[in-house]
Amino acid sequence: MVLASLSSQAFAQLDKKDIEHIEVLGQQTTPQLVRAFEQQRFAFLELYNSINEVAKFDMICSTVKPIGSQIARKECEPRYLKSFRALMVQAAGNTSTNNTRMSIDLGRLASNDDALFLTKETREESYEHVAALIATHPELFESFVKLDAINQKIKQRKEDNN
Repeated sequence: MVLASLSSQAFAQLDKKDIEHIEVLGQQTTPQLVRAFEQQRFAFLELYNSINEVAKFDMICSTVKPIGSQIARKECEPRYLKSFRALMVQAAGNTSTNNTRMSIDLGRLASNDDALFLTKETREESYEHVAALIATHPELFESFVKLDAINQKIKQRKEDNN
């Protein structure tokens, strides 16, 4: 009982003293900022997909391993671009005379630059659509602001290092 009384007196004395508060302000490293950006980007895209009602503007994300790598990465692409590529593969496909084998003429496939060029109008429509959703949905706007803030920190860090 005496011990409990002494410890309560010690805490009472600590409460009476001015205690110095020290704040430690840390700074994230550039790789930490890049990881935070990617996490926020995927959170933004998930929220966007839940709000978006126009199927061709959905963002389709998948995990891929580049050739020669064992490191999987999450990549996202708009549905209209995936659909365009699928049409290009279909157009490049030929069937042999007996219709048992299908071959694809790789020379007829559009390159990534060609696909981006040929879907330029749809991409501009998609930017307008995303901007309209951000303007009309506060939670999407808030998520975008967080994403932009991290992006600005990364850009500032790059400028400071150059």
